[in-house]
Amino acid sequence: MNPTILLVDDLQMFLEIEKDFFKYAQVNLLTARDGIEALEVAKNRKPDLIFMDLQMPRMHGVQCCRAIRSDPELARIPVVIISSSSDAKDKEISLAAGCSYFLTKPAGRDRFLEIAREFIPGINRRDQRIPCDAGAVLNVDGQAMACSLHDLGKDGAFVVTDFPGQPGNVVSLTFTLPDGSVIDSPCKIVWTSDNMVFRPKGLGVKFALMPKEVRSALAKYLEGKS
Repeated sequence: MNPTILLVDDLQMFLEIEKDFFKYAQVNLLTARDGIEALEVAKNRKPDLIFMDLQMPRMHGVQCCRAIRSDPELARIPVVIISSSSDAKDKEISLAAGCSYFLTKPAGRDRFLEIAREFIPGINRRDQRIPCDAGAVLNVDGQAMACSLHDLGKDGAFVVTDFPGQPGNVVSLTFTLPDGSVIDSPCKIVWTSDNMVFRPKGLGVKFALMPKEVRSALAKYLEGKS
């Protein structure tokens, strides 16, 4: 059975954009236009994940999140609150209400899918990941910083680091696989986990312009782990 995701926003335009993010994923999508409707849908359909706008009429995202957390039948559903504001107070209030992640707009398809995969593994992921705790070096504008890997796939990795990277930034990542192969590749930062409670602080990166021989070595290692 496919997982179910509830999308909540008072603007139909944003609902359509978010629905489009998941059009190739094997999920069932539900929608609601405010917190009251979202609460009703959640009680009736028990979604596996909720993406909910912060500012909405009748009942806003924080109020709805509190109501979900206070309902024993709904309390375990992950709730991602989305806001066009980067105000630290909004983030603080949302996390205090029990939301699982605070997402700031604008956010593209890659960011939505990466967050969704934290709660529903495998959503539209062609790049299967394996756990990996190898040490690594992140190079940013000529400055080398020690870091480590959390998971690894043929197209990218999650890097545990305190470096405050921003989505879209290009960095370089170097690490050595257990078989001795050295992986050195430019990477594009896709998302950050600075406010996730279920994953260490770090960066989700996508490999870019990886040399053919390096990509082959990585693919060979991953095949041996599958």
